Amino acid sequence: MRKFLFVIFAGIMLAGCTRSYTVTFHTDGTAAESAVLEKGESLGSLPVTEKDGYDFTGWYSDRALTKLWSAETPVEEDTDLYAGWNVQKRTVAFETETTTVIDPITVDYGTIVSLEELTLEKEGMTFTGWYTDAERTIPYTGEKPITEDTTIYAGWEGPIHVELEVKEFINQAAAGAREGCEGASLLMALQMTGHAEEYNYYTFLDEIPYSPDSSPYKGFAGNLWEDTPEIDAMMPGPVTEWGKKYGNTVNMTGCDEKQLISILEKGHPVVVWTSIHFQPSEVIYYEWGTYKSHNHVMLLIGYDEETNRFKIADPAGWNNGIYWVSYDTFMNSWDCYRGAVEVY
Repeated sequence: MRKFLFVIFAGIMLAGCTRSYTVTFHTDGTAAESAVLEKGESLGSLPVTEKDGYDFTGWYSDRALTKLWSAETPVEEDTDLYAGWNVQKRTVAFETETTTVIDPITVDYGTIVSLEELTLEKEGMTFTGWYTDAERTIPYTGEKPITEDTTIYAGWEGPIHVELEVKEFINQAAAGAREGCEGASLLMALQMTGHAEEYNYYTFLDEIPYSPDSSPYKGFAGNLWEDTPEIDAMMPGPVTEWGKKYGNTVNMTGCDEKQLISILEKGHPVVVWTSIHFQPSEVIYYEWGTYKSHNHVMLLIGYDEETNRFKIADPAGWNNGIYWVSYDTFMNSWDCYRGAVEVY
């Protein structure tokens, strides 16, 4: 009799005890959140989660993501649910600027795309690599994963051709300034770059800085209007400082011809110390410093790589003032001193 009563009492106790279970949600291997339900209850609704580059496909009761869990499924035990994902696709397109067409490729989000082995050819041009911008300023390295539709651009380098326009040519001889080549070249350069536009050649020469002695490294030494026993010249240092009163100048003396070309490619003319009629020139030494034979200052305004020539605005008026000279002709005149002032 006692045994029977105990069984009845135990049954009553169990009937009044409700078991709870925990449902844990896992995204990318980590537990994001959990819910506690009584035995037999269902979630009713399931949380929605997001992940860059992926589409959420639902919750699964196995790590292999084969058993899709429904919001109406009753919970009978502690349960782990795993987020399922489908990786999104991204398109990589190529702009080659050649007759060679590279079809776009479709890759998974986050894929690393290496183009190290992909090179192109184009007649008369040199392939410089791949770039992420249409201006070809940002190289494509292939180190970053593809996270959005991407266009990659082929870069090309052709023969350099630069011709800068002289706004108003200044003929120093026609103006009567026998020794005024520095001022003529500098003013042309300044006005080409939007400076000193209110000046004419004469008013500009009125402001030329003269040397306190015979040194052309301190200012113009001599007479602008006639030949004198003085050197009748001014070197790059004081020309640079003079130009800074009106615009932007940089003393590039000592640079090489490649730097001259790079300056021209930026759209900046260069005042250069050459020689009259491009006669071969050599260094001469004075008590105040180095000078060059047959010294004459001109304005460098162009370069053509295909013909290997430089374009000059020559204030002496030779060959109508603006003309092309061969690389060798220019270098034979300029190379011994390499005087140069960039203007911008």
